[in-house]
Amino acid sequence: MQTAANAEQLTDLGSIGLVLATSSLALAPITLVIARRLFPGRNVVFRRWGFSHLLAVILAIGAGLALGAALFPLPQEGNALVPAFARMTLGLGAGGILAAFFARKYEPEGLRALGFPLERNLQALVAGWTSYAMLLPGLVGVMLVWSWILAHTDPTVGLQPALQHALELPRGERWPAVLLGVFVLPFFEELLFRGFLQPLLVQNLHERAGVALTALCFALLHGTAAFLPIFAFALLLGGLMLRTQRLVATWGVHALHNALVFATVFWFPDAVHKLQGAGLLWSF
Repeated sequence: MQTAANAEQLTDLGSIGLVLATSSLALAPITLVIARRLFPGRNVVFRRWGFSHLLAVILAIGAGLALGAALFPLPQEGNALVPAFARMTLGLGAGGILAAFFARKYEPEGLRALGFPLERNLQALVAGWTSYAMLLPGLVGVMLVWSWILAHTDPTVGLQPALQHALELPRGERWPAVLLGVFVLPFFEELLFRGFLQPLLVQNLHERAGVALTALCFALLHGTAAFLPIFAFALLLGGLMLRTQRLVATWGVHALHNALVFATVFWFPDAVHKLQGAGLLWSF
């Protein structure tokens, strides 16, 4: 049961979060102007893969996850983060390989259709990091507001299991977790969601609906604990992909975000535990 002090602290955090999220909206037009300077116009493209190919990719992900479960059993004792990440890598990797196969088979431009053009990648990365830096206070604000909402609607929801395991991760297992969680998994997630799924939804449902539905799917897969922060984050990634059509922009932002989460967990564990007690939720 929440104490009065905890409830008051949660209310204060929620108020701070609301201010941050609202204030960040004032920076959104500036962020959009910068993005337009770097990449004029939104780039809606037609892709030749369809929902039958999407279903095949989902089945490939399931097969990869099943193989990962057989190869990397979760330990009865000890930390499960690295084997869990390895399972996810096999699953998402299998889906990513099939998506790449479809792109090479059906698209005249091949893998470039998934967001791998050879030009202007550095410009896209700068656009992504700049947008993320300007909107980060708002993302933190959404996280605080979501923590307050959950505390009043479903206080049984805690931290994401991945974050809880990261807090308890032995030093010897940190580098494999960082390698997979910062570089490998974000790459496959961006390839599948922003490179493969989003163009399909955009060309069938219009730009905003396609980006929003992709973000919704992405957030739902991350669970209730981080739903709203991840949804807001995914909207940013979707907007970047829509404008740049370069996976390096979304992958770079996703990798930076996860790196910041790991750095906070490893360098400030006491602060994270205190914030956890206050009901604050972090998101991978």
